Amino acid sequence: MDDKLLNHCEPMAIEERLRESEEKYRLLFETANDGILLIDRLDIVDCNQSAANIFDVELEKLRGSSVKPFLPPVQLDGRSTFNLLKEKGERVLQGEPMLFEIGLNRADKSPIDVEISLNRIQLRDKTLVQVLMRNITERKEMEEWLRYLNLHDKPTGLYNRNYFEEEMERLQSGRFDPVGIVVCDVDGLKLVNDNLGHQAGDELLAAVANILLRSFRSSDVIARIGGDEFAILLPQCTKEAVVAACQRIRDNVEASRHSTPPFPISLSVGWALKHTAAENMEDVFREADNLMYREKPHNREKFREFFNRTFLQAEPVEG
Repeated sequence: MDDKLLNHCEPMAIEERLRESEEKYRLLFETANDGILLIDRLDIVDCNQSAANIFDVELEKLRGSSVKPFLPPVQLDGRSTFNLLKEKGERVLQGEPMLFEIGLNRADKSPIDVEISLNRIQLRDKTLVQVLMRNITERKEMEEWLRYLNLHDKPTGLYNRNYFEEEMERLQSGRFDPVGIVVCDVDGLKLVNDNLGHQAGDELLAAVANILLRSFRSSDVIARIGGDEFAILLPQCTKEAVVAACQRIRDNVEASRHSTPPFPISLSVGWALKHTAAENMEDVFREADNLMYREKPHNREKFREFFNRTFLQAEPVEG
C-alpha cells in the first residue's frame, strides 16, 4: 500500500475507534443502575437517568443545574454538608478517590441517604469530578430498625438491659455526675397474669412504661432490665430531683389505681446517687436495688389486698 494512503488511513482508524469508545461509554453512562453526575465545581455538566430518578427530577432539569438544591444544610451529626463535600472534592481533585455515605435532599426537599463514590476524570480540556450514587435509604432504614430492636424492649418500647448496661459504663467517667439510679419492681405481676391473663400482664407492663416516661426527664435513660424490673439513669441530677422523680412515680401509680376503671398496678421503688468518678456504678445500682427490695414485701402484701378487693372480690389470694 502507498505510504501516503497508509498515513491517511491511520488517523481515520483512530478516529473511528475513538468514536466507538465514546459511544460505548455513553451507552454505559445512560443505562447504568447507579446515578452518575459529572460535576464542575457546583454545576452538573452531565448526568444519567438513574441520577434523575434518585433526586426525583426530570433529566433535562437536572442536567446543567446546580447541586445546591440537593444539599441539606447539615448532616445528622451536625456537620455542614457543603463543607463536608468541599473537603472531599478537594481531595478527589488531588487524585484521591473517595467512598462515603451522606444524606441529601430530593427535589421536593425530602431526605434521602446515598452512597457516593467520587473520582477525578479528564474530559477534553476540563478536569471534572465523577459522582457515582446509589440510593441506600431502605438499607439505612433497615439498619436503624435492627439497631432499635437490639436496644429496645419489645413489649414496652423502653430501652433494654443491653443499652442500660452500655449507658452505665458511659456514665462511670464522672463527666455526668451526680448520676441518680432508680430501680422499680412491679408488684404482683404473676398475680395479674394468673388471674387476669397474660394480655393483662402485658398491658400492665406497658402502663408501667407510660408512668415512668411521665415521671422522668427526656434525657433520662428508662429501661426494662428484667421480667418485672425497670431501672432509670439520671445523669447530672441532684438528690432533690431524684427524690421528686420517685414521688412522681408513686403519685402516678396511685392515680392509675383510682382511675375509672381502676388499674391493677403497684411499684416498689429504690434509688441511690453517684457523686464522683471514684464510686462504682455497679455499687450504686446495688444500693438502689437493695432499697427497692426493702419495701417490696410490704408493697406486695398491700397490692394483694387491693387486687383481691378490686378485681376478685374474694378472700386474699396468694401470688
